[in-house]
Amino acid sequence: MIISAPNRVGLAPALVASRVRLWVVGLLFVLAGIGWWSNADRMRGMDAGPWTGLGALGWFLGAWVVMMAAMMFPSVAPTVALYARMSRGRTPRAAVIFAVGYLLTWTAAGALALAIASAGGRIVGDPLAWSHAGRWLAGATLVVAAVSELTPL
Repeated sequence: MIISAPNRVGLAPALVASRVRLWVVGLLFVLAGIGWWSNADRMRGMDAGPWTGLGALGWFLGAWVVMMAAMMFPSVAPTVALYARMSRGRTPRAAVIFAVGYLLTWTAAGALALAIASAGGRIVGDPLAWSHAGRWLAGATLVVAAVSELTPL
C-alpha cells in the first residue's frame, strides 16, 4: 500500500494570481497609500490619550474604513487577485465586489466597536482615564499581550 503525502500547495496559487493580476494588487496598494495619507490628515491634532473622543458615527466610520483599507489592502491583495482569477468568467468586477464586501465586513466590526465603546462609556463612566485605573490597565494589557506572544496560543 502506498500512502502519498497530502498535497501541499500553500501560497503558490495566490502568488501566481498576484503576478498575473498585478493591476489589482497595484490598485489595492494605491488605495492603501491614499488611505494612509487621508488618515494622517484626519487624525492631525488628536491628543492620542486614552478614550480620545471617537467622534460622530459618520466621522468615525469614515476614518475607520479608510484606516482598514490602508492597513488591510496590502495583506489581502493576493487573496483578491486569486479571487479575481478564479471568478474571471462570472463578472469582470469580481475583485471590486470582493474588496467592497471585505470593507463592509470591517465597517460592521467598527460600528460594533463604536457601539460597545459608547455604551461602556455611558454605563461605567471614565474609569480608564490616566488619573484613574487607565495607566495600570494599559500596562497590564501590554504585559498580558507580551506573555501571550511567548505561548503556543
